[in-house]
Parts: sequence; C-alpha cells; structure tokens
Amino acid sequence: MESDKYICIRETSPQNSVVIIDMSMPMQPLRRPITADSALMNPNSRILALKAQVPGSTQDHLQVFNIELKAKMKSHQMTEQVVFWKWITPKTLGIVTQTSVYHWSIEGDSAPVKMFDRTANLANNQIINYRCDPNEKWLVLIGIAPGSPERPQLVKGSMQLFSVDQQRSQALEAHAASFATFRVAGNDKDSTLICFASKSVNAGQVTSKMHVIELGAQPGKPSFTKKQADLFFPPDFADDFPVSMQISNKYGLIYVITKLGLLFVYDLESATAVYRNRISPDPIFLTTEASSEGGFYAINRRGQVLLATVNEATIVPFVSGQLNNLELAVNLAKRGNLPGAEELVVQRFQELFAQTKYKEAAELAAESPRGILRTPDTVAKFQSVPVQAGQTPPLLQYFGTLLTRGKLNVFESLELSRLVVNQNKKNLLENWLAEDKLECSEELGDLVKVGYAPDYLFLLQTILRTDPQGAVNFALMMSQMEGGCPVDYNTITDLFLQRNLIREATAFLLDVLKPNLPEHGYLQTKVLEINLVTFPNVADAILANGIEDPELHFKYIEAAAKTGQIKEVERVTRESNFYDAEKTKNFLMEAKLPDARPLINVCDRFGFVPDLTHYLYTNNMLRYIEGYVQKVNPGNAPLVVGQLLDDECPEDFIKGLILSVRSLLPVEPLVEECEKRNRLRLLTQFLEHLVSEGSQDVHVHNALAAVKAFMTADLPHELIELLEKIVLQNSAFSGNFNLQNLLILTAIKADPSRVMDYINRLDNFDGPAVGDMAVEAQLYEEAFAIFKKFNLNVQAVNVLLDNLQTIDRAVEFAFRVEEDAVWTQVAKAQLREGLVSDAIESFIRADDAAHFLEVIKAAEDADVYHDLVRYLLMVRQKTKEPKVDSELIYAYAKVDRLGEIEEFILMPNVANLPNVGDRLYDEALYEAAKIIFAFISNWAKLAVTLVKLKQFQGAVDAARKANSAKTWKEVCFACVDNEEFRLAQICGLNVIIQVDDLEEVSEFYQNRGCFNELISLMESGLGLERAHMGIFTELGVLYARYRPEKLMEHIKLFSTRLNIPKLIRACDEQQHWKELTYLYIQYDEFDNAATTVMNHSPEAWDHMQFKDVIVKVASVELYYKAVHFYLQEHPDIINDMLNVLALRLDHTRVVDIMRKAGHIQLVKPYMVAVQSNNVSAVNEALNEIYAEEEDYERLRESIDLHDNFDQIGLAQKIEKHELLEMRRVAAYIYKKAGRWKQSIALSKKDNLYKDCMETCSQSGDRELSEDLLVYFIDQGKKECFASCLFVCYDIIRPDVALELAWMNNMIDFAFPYLLQFIREYTGKVDDLIKDKIEAQKEEKAKEKEEKDVIAQQNMYAQLLPLALPAPPMPGMGGGYTPSPPPMPGMGGGYTPSPHMGGMGMPPMPPFGMPPMGGPY
Repeated sequence: MESDKYICIRETSPQNSVVIIDMSMPMQPLRRPITADSALMNPNSRILALKAQVPGSTQDHLQVFNIELKAKMKSHQMTEQVVFWKWITPKTLGIVTQTSVYHWSIEGDSAPVKMFDRTANLANNQIINYRCDPNEKWLVLIGIAPGSPERPQLVKGSMQLFSVDQQRSQALEAHAASFATFRVAGNDKDSTLICFASKSVNAGQVTSKMHVIELGAQPGKPSFTKKQADLFFPPDFADDFPVSMQISNKYGLIYVITKLGLLFVYDLESATAVYRNRISPDPIFLTTEASSEGGFYAINRRGQVLLATVNEATIVPFVSGQLNNLELAVNLAKRGNLPGAEELVVQRFQELFAQTKYKEAAELAAESPRGILRTPDTVAKFQSVPVQAGQTPPLLQYFGTLLTRGKLNVFESLELSRLVVNQNKKNLLENWLAEDKLECSEELGDLVKVGYAPDYLFLLQTILRTDPQGAVNFALMMSQMEGGCPVDYNTITDLFLQRNLIREATAFLLDVLKPNLPEHGYLQTKVLEINLVTFPNVADAILANGIEDPELHFKYIEAAAKTGQIKEVERVTRESNFYDAEKTKNFLMEAKLPDARPLINVCDRFGFVPDLTHYLYTNNMLRYIEGYVQKVNPGNAPLVVGQLLDDECPEDFIKGLILSVRSLLPVEPLVEECEKRNRLRLLTQFLEHLVSEGSQDVHVHNALAAVKAFMTADLPHELIELLEKIVLQNSAFSGNFNLQNLLILTAIKADPSRVMDYINRLDNFDGPAVGDMAVEAQLYEEAFAIFKKFNLNVQAVNVLLDNLQTIDRAVEFAFRVEEDAVWTQVAKAQLREGLVSDAIESFIRADDAAHFLEVIKAAEDADVYHDLVRYLLMVRQKTKEPKVDSELIYAYAKVDRLGEIEEFILMPNVANLPNVGDRLYDEALYEAAKIIFAFISNWAKLAVTLVKLKQFQGAVDAARKANSAKTWKEVCFACVDNEEFRLAQICGLNVIIQVDDLEEVSEFYQNRGCFNELISLMESGLGLERAHMGIFTELGVLYARYRPEKLMEHIKLFSTRLNIPKLIRACDEQQHWKELTYLYIQYDEFDNAATTVMNHSPEAWDHMQFKDVIVKVASVELYYKAVHFYLQEHPDIINDMLNVLALRLDHTRVVDIMRKAGHIQLVKPYMVAVQSNNVSAVNEALNEIYAEEEDYERLRESIDLHDNFDQIGLAQKIEKHELLEMRRVAAYIYKKAGRWKQSIALSKKDNLYKDCMETCSQSGDRELSEDLLVYFIDQGKKECFASCLFVCYDIIRPDVALELAWMNNMIDFAFPYLLQFIREYTGKVDDLIKDKIEAQKEEKAKEKEEKDVIAQQNMYAQLLPLALPAPPMPGMGGGYTPSPPPMPGMGGGYTPSPHMGGMGMPPMPPFGMPPMGGPY
C-alpha cells in the first residue's frame, strides 16, 4: 500500500496472481495472473512495478508496466539481491540491496542510480522503510534487528540519514521516521524537518523518545528549535516498539504507530503529546498517509484496513479542556480551521488589541478558525484606531496580512478597494484582481469601473502564476473583445509556453484559430509544433479535425519536420491526399531532413521524380535514389536516369542503377530518355543482359541495334553532309524532328562552327535537349540562342549567368523578357556576387518572396537596410512569416524609421516581438527596443532599455510594473552609476528585501564610493514591512565602516534583529572595540567580550560592564587575566572586581599573583572578605599585613577565627617584635599551638603573669602549674602565687600548694585556696549522703508495697467456702511466722560505711555530725 489510492496484494493460491484494489472502488478488485516475488502499485497512477528473482542466481529482475496501456515501460536486471524497495515519489523507485541504495526513475531509459552505501549500524538489519523529503534532498533508511543481550525481546531500531547535497550520512537509533515541512514565523520559506521515534535500552533503563529536528537550516533566517518528547508505553507494552510514523500536513500532527497497535499523537510544532490509545488488537505491519483525511491507513495481521483520523468536532475542546493546553488548542484550530476555540480566539484578539499589538491582532484575525474574526466589526475596530505619524495604519496591516494568506471576502474586498481608490493606486487593484485576491461584487465593480483602463498583459501574467486555467479563460475573453484582442495572440501563446503550459496554450490557440485566417498560419504551425513534441495524440487529433484542409495538412507536416518528428512527416505525406504537393515538396527540400522518405512520398505520388532525383543527387543521398528505383517505383527509373544524366552523374553509378532493376525497368521510356541526351551508349550492357536473359521485347532489340549502329559508325562529317541535303534543302524530310535534332547534335560534336547557323535556320528540333547538349559541349552562345529561340528564358538566362558569367547581359535580357522567373535567376546570381541592392531590386521585379532568408542575411551583411525594407514589404504581401515581420521591424530600426515601427506593430502581424525586442536591445537600438517592449508589456526589458536611454524615471516606473528583483536591481545600479540616487533608492528598497540580493547591492554602492547614499537606503529599508535581519545587519556593517558614531545606538536598538556574528566580524575589522564588546555580550560570547575589553581597554573598558561580563565567562584563566589587567590598569578598584569573582577564584592563586607583583597590600579588602574560607595563603598574607601594620587586635582576631596558617612560623617572626602586644600575640599563638612552655616562657619574659597563669590552666599540665607556683615564690610574687592557685585550682594538688605555702610562709596567701577546697569537698560528701538516704526510702517503699499485695490475697482467701484444712505446705507452718531478722545493713539505725580512703581526709560521721549520745 504505497498510498491511499491502491492496495496491491500478491496471491499464491490457487495460482500466482496480483490483485489490485482501487480504494475508490474497493468492491471491484483487478486480478492479473503474474508470477512475481513482489509487486508495488504506483502511488498516483495505474503503473505496476514487479520484482522476480533470476533463476539460479541471487540477482533480481525489475519491470515497470503501464496497466492502462498494457505496455512495459522499463526493465532492469540488478546485479545484487533487492532486500527492500518502495515508491519514494510517483516517478521514482527506491531500491535497497545488502550494501547500497539506488533510485530508479520510470522516465527515460536510465538504469538505477546509486545514491549511497548503507552504514555499519544497518548491517544484518531487516529494512522496514525508506523515505525522501519533498525536495529529494534528504533520504532516510530504517532497519530493525534483534535486541541487546540484556533485553533481546525488545527489537533494536537503526536509522541512516543521508544528505544528497553534502553526500554524507549520519547513523542514529530509531524505529520509525518521517519528513515534514513547517513554516517558522518570520521565515518566507518552509523548513524541512525530520521526525523520528526510538526505544532503546541503556544500562538496563528503557528510554523511549520522539525527536523533531530541522535539516539544513537556512542561513540568516529564523530556524526551527529542535524538540523532543517521551513516548509513554504502558507496562503491558514493555517490549512494544514503533513501526511507522505518518505526518498530517492538514492538522500539523505526528502519528506514531507501534507494532502492537498503539497510536501516539503529537503536535508537530511543539512536540506536545496530544493523545494515546490502542487502535488495533492485532499487530500492525503497514501504514500510509491518508492525505485528504488528515490521518492514515493501517493494515494489521488480520488483513483489516483501518482508517485513523482526527475528530474535528472534539479535538480542540479535548486539548483545551482535558489537556488544559489553550495555546495548542488555538493553534490546532487555526491550522486545521477547526471549531471549538472561538471564545479563546476572540478573547486573545481583544487582549492583543487592548495592548495595542495591532500587527499580532491582525495576524490572529486573519488566521482565525472558520473566519470568526473576519467580520465588519473587526474592520471597524481597526478603522477606529488613530494612525500614528510615520507608522503603517493598523487597518492596512490587517488587510496586508489577509492578502498574504489568501482571498478577501466581499466586505473586506470592498473596504480595501475604497482605501486604494482614494489613494489613486488602481494598479494595486489590477494585481489583486489578477491574483484572485478580491471577491468580486456589484458594489466593487461600481467602485472601480470609472476611468479604469486595465493592463491586460500584466493581468494575464499575474493570473498565470496562480491559475493557468483561469488565464486561458481570461485570454479567450480578451480574444472576443470588441475592437480585437488587446494583446497579440503570439505574445499570449509565448506567455503560456514560457511556463511550459502546453495544454493551456493549445486550448487557447485551438479556440482563436477556428476562423482559419491566413494571417494565423504561423500560429497554426506553432500549435502543431508544441504538441508534436509533448502531446502527439493532440496534434493528431487536430489534423483529424481538419481532414480536408490542405493548409492544415501542410502546417502539420511543417510542424512535425521542425520538431524532428520524422515518422509523422513520413506517415502524413504517405497517407494524406489533402496537402499542397508543390508547396510540401519545396518545404521538404528546404528543410533538408536527414530522412528522404517523406520527400520521396510526395514526389512519387505527385510526379516530381526529376526534382526528387536532382535533390537526392546534389545532396549526396544516393542510397535513397537506389531505394526509390529498386523498391518504391521501378517504373519511374527512366525519369531518374534522365535526370541523373542531366546532373552529370558518373556513368558507372547510372549503369549499376539500371542493372539493379533489370527486367522491372520499362525499356522504351528509358531509351527515349537516353536518346534525348545522346547517351544511348549507356544502355549497351543493360540491353545485352536483357537479351541474354531471353527477353523478346521488340523495344529491347531495336534499341540495342540503334546503339550499336551509332557506336560502330564513325562518320560524323559525312553524316552532316547527308543531313544538310535532307534537312536544309527543301525535301520531304526538311521538317523532320529527329533529323533536325540529329543534324544539330552531330554538328555540336563534329563541327561546332556550323551550330549557330543550324539554330537560326531550323525550327523543329528539341530545343531544351539540344540546348543542354550545347551547354555540355561548352557552346554557350549557341545554347543561349537555342533557349532564347524556344522562349526558354530561364534556361537562357542561366546560360548567361552560369556559363557566360555576364550579369549585365542577364539583366538586359531580363528587362527584355520581363519574366518573374528570369528576374529570380538574375536576383539569385546578383546575390551570389554580393550585389545585394541589385539583387533586391531584381527580386522585387520578380515578385519572388521565396528566398527571403538568403536576402535578409545578405542585406544584413551588406548593411543595405533601406532596400531590405522595400523587399520585406513585398514579401509580407505574399506570406505571413514571423521571420519576415520580425526582420522588417529590425530593418525599420536600423534606418531609424521608428514611426513605421509603431504603426506596424499596431497592425496585424506575426512578428516574434519578444525576440525582436531582445535583438534590438542587444544591438543598442534602444529607441526601437523601447517601442517593442512597451507594446508587449515586457516591463523588465523596458526598464533596462530606458536605463540605456538615460530615462531613469521611466525605467523606475517600468520596474515597478515588472516587480522583479532582477529588474529592480538593474535599474538601481544604473541610477547609481548616473548619480540618480533618489530613484536608485526607490529601486533599492525593492531589492534589499530579498536576502540574496542585499549584499550585491551593498557592494555595488560601496565599490562606487556612494557610502552616504547606501546608508540612507538601508535606513529607509528598516521601516519596510518586509524588512529582514539582513537589512539591519548590513546597516550595522555600514555604520561600522563609515558612520561609527551611529553604530552603538543602532546595535542597542536592534540587537534582536541583527546577524550578530556578521556584525562582530565587521566591528573587529574596523576596530570598534566598545561596540564589539556589546555584541559579544548580546551573543552570550562572554569570554570574547572580556578578552576584547582587556586587549582594548582604552575604548572598550567600563568597570560596571566588565564586572557583569567577567562572572559569566567560561574560561577560568580569564579570571586571572582580569586580575593582571586590573593590577596594571585599574589597581584602585581591583578589590571591587575581585569581590565579584570571589566565589569563582582560587584565592591562593590570586595571593600568589599579588605577591609576585609586590602589591599584596593592594588586595587587603578582598582578602578580608574571603578570609572566612580559611585559606592558608589568604590567612598568612593578612597576618603578615597585620604584623607589618602592628595591628595586633586584627592579628589576634585573625588568629582566633582562622587557624589555617603556619602558626609557629608567625609566632617566631613576631616573638621578638619590639611591640609588647605583638610579642603577647606570639605567646598566644604558642599557646594555641600547644607549645605551653614556649608561651609561658615568652609571657614570663614580658612579666605577663596573668597570661602565664591562663596558659597553665588551659594546658591542664600539673607540673607546669606547680613550676609556675615555684617561679612566683622565687620572684617573691605572693599575690601572683595566690592568683595562680585560684586560676589553676583544678590541676594544682592541695598538698603541694599547702606545703609550698607553709614552707615559704605564705599560708595567708594560700588560705583562700584552702577554704575553696574544703567547701568543694564538703558539698561532694553531702551529695553522697543525700543519695544514700533516698535509696533507703525507695527500698522501704518497695517492701511496704509487697506486704500490701500479700494482705490483699489473704482477704480473698477468707471468702472461700469451709473445707478441710489442707496439709501444711513445706515451709509454711500454721499461724504467724515472724519476719526474718533484718538483712545486714538494714537494721534500725545507721550502720556506718567502711572507711573512705583516698580523699585526703579522715572518715566523717553520718550526715556530717558526731554519733548521737556521744560527746559534742
């Protein structure tokens, strides 16, 4: 199923056959017995392609058949096996082998052409699809193979994408793919997209994606942003995969169909998922686009043919409601003209209008689904908007948008026409009417009919572009207008043919040529010519309709000959009885066809055998002479022989020709022809052959005897004497025809001096034959006298011209006889001798128009156009030939008779005016060319002609009518060269809107130094509605070169509409560094921006801008280049820059840079800001600075908060500092580093005893503390001794402290320590006793709780019934058992705990009091 038109099925039972189902008639299948391995039906027509394997090989034989004509069109035997094939276009088959891909066109005789080799990813794949894009520039091949080892059940898909232009392939993973076209907003051309779906396994994860990517993006134009979306497969379809993809151009949707029957629907523009469902319970193996339905056909394994398409009534509400995607709903409605989005569209229109976004509102109204906004209310709404100065009125924006999208309705057409008529721009109406952009109505007709004179040729040209059949109707309407057709029929025909509209041109010509007027002869030939080449059946039908019209038959022969249709010429000359034989013979001789059979037909049928023989002999076509005599008509052989003798053909050829016919040749006429020419001797061999073959024909024997008699008798003089007596003396035989001939012929051979006398005296001889014999004998005067005597004036004048070579006598003779044929011969001779003017005069006297081609050529070579005009005027009276009329116009131009040209072209003529105009232009006859081009409305040529005439305003007006970029460009360049800059700008504005021509215009202006004018042109172009990126960019380049003061403003205003890379190159070349920096920033090229600023700082540097840029650069090295840059050029604000980069910099590297530069102090604020990162280099640098500045407070703070630095090194540097506080910091550093002794020693040295004590306390070292006590005692520092006991309280042993105090008489200073110690330990004992008492209370409470439980149990036991007492249980005697003695330590009263040693004190009584009853 190659399309939605046909399904082709190959049956193998009960016999091999092919069944073709026409989808328009599905119940009437066509079955044909065909044994083939594969059959493909053409997508559009009834053409069938068949493939069958060649027996005994792996090669395949391909054939293409036309079913309707029952004819084989092409066949080819492939040298490889075909593994897949498909119609990729209606005229091309795609053929895939194991290694390569071929294209085979069904047109012509060409063999399949190799397109590319298959890539490695498709090796061992089953090919399932092959496609090409609409322009056949991109090709895609799809194959599938078993899945990967980790998941073999999931089929793997592979794709090869090939670019025809680049001759390159790209291998991708994909199961299905399709090409699409999409018009991106702001682009005037469609973008080619590739859509493909894949499902793959990667590291155990299944990924399903659908991609949409643009191919071959158009430079300088908006491009399609690539899209991708997920394909969500339900769990039950985990191993399912896409097998096909179809694009709906009608709705802009993508259909992805899977093997198990799932359908995914996506929006093409946004790749948004729209719908998913299962459409078939059986596997699907084939799909094709249903273009008219906007959906697709699918065939499943059950053989069902399914049609899937969009429900137009519900899809938009579904997208807006269920999917809640309002934007997509509106786009779908606009794209497919679907219902359901009316409220959304109206609401959006009102929003745009309220925001004064009139252009967007106009576009929305123009595209509104079902035209809901194309109402009088909308027009009135745009009319009500006040027009701003210098801006396009919103109403015109609205109408302009409508015109670019299609046809206006009645109301819109009327309103737009009113605007145009009021502005007196009716030529716009002509264009729109011709393009069928306006809806005609009575009101519109009333509006435009007053004073309207349409340009019919322009209208016809315009209609042709869009509606060829409408153009035919329009042309026929013009042909029936009163006063005649306003446009020449030939011009109309050429317009159709220029666009290869053969059928339309034929339809027009057949209608207008019905009157069969003589002046239409050229057109009759033309209609036959064009159809003989393209549609021979049409030409044949034309001939059949005019079956008895000789002129039509001749025209058919003429057209067939001119177009090389020799078979048709032969057929018609053989079968037709209605053509003019003489005219046809002359034409065929002049045409000099390579095949002489048509001429043979004419001459044989109509008695022109001598002429035929002469033509064939002189053109060295001897084989056709033989063929005619031997096969066509041997009875005419005598005439052929006679003419060959006249043409002095070699005797051997004539003898061979006669012998080849033999008995079929009539002897008597042959003898007569030879006898006339005194060449009977030729027949000897022929006659003897006939006699030897037993011929009894009396004519044969008589002829043989006569020949032998003349040959054996060698008595010419005696014969002359005898004949003179018989003929010249009055005898009975004086007037004998044969004897007079014999006398003169004998004299010619034996005694030429007597010939003239015989001619004068004799009258009854064969003048033509004898005259020819005299010429052969070089008796030219005698021959002239003979011909003259017998009034054979043509032969006579030929003797004068050809033999005597005296043109003067020939002219004199012509004047005397005044015969046209004689004058013709004279004229031809004069023409050969270069006497062109005399020849023209002779032709005019001969009234001979047959040789106009030779005359025209000779007159042009001799430059005698005045005479040529007279001749062509005579010729025109006899024939209607385009060449004649065309040359007459050219001759008028050469003699500067322009008035006659104007009069001539207004009269009926068949001149090829376009060709004449081109010729006049090429030869610089511009005034005449101007007349021609204006008459045929060839505005493009008229414009360039007016340029040559320096009539620039007229050239601009003509260019406006031509409206061709090429014409505008030519006129523009000419105006520039002539410094007509105002007109040049008008033209230039129409050129620069074409992207491809913009650069050429710019270079042209610049090469001529017209810089200001070019800038003015580009500035004007910015306001054009069709202004594109190229204009804005080119103006920027010009500013960069010639107006740098305007460059920055331009860039800032139009940065979004510039081709920034191109402008970057221009700014770089012109060294506009500030602007270059700005462009790099706009283009997100921050690295280049930063580099430019640093390399060209005098112009480009701006601190705030640089800060914004440097944080966005990608290259880390630029950070440090910026550090060096600021250090060298802007050290005063380097910290501001560094703070911006703080999060990105390697602070150690920055510090190293500043150290090497010797300016570490310069970045102190930066280092302070980043010190929180606790970087060693930063800490050390700051500490060094603080040390140098003797800022001990900052240094102490730095050391406290940031410990990542060389502490010992710093301490060693400052421990000998002259400032006490700095040395104190050194001691503090030693303390933090755990070097307690060094810290204490340093503090001792500076008498910083408090620091010594704190260091000891923090160290927790008992020995250091006790040593410090000893130091204080040695130094007599009693107060310090007391303070140290307090500060180091936790680590100083009490016995040591008391011992030192007692021994050194410092008990008073140690007493505070002693009191503290006693109080501390008393509190500890109290806490222990309290804990013990609480434990005893808890034990007693537990015992009481147990007793209460037992008592409760006994109470329940007393309520039981009386019973015998049970025997006592062991250990349970009757009655109350006294409680056991108290457990040790639980008696009444407190049992003292054992002696508590290790506390440095004697045991204490309970509760800290002496026992009760003891002494106090």
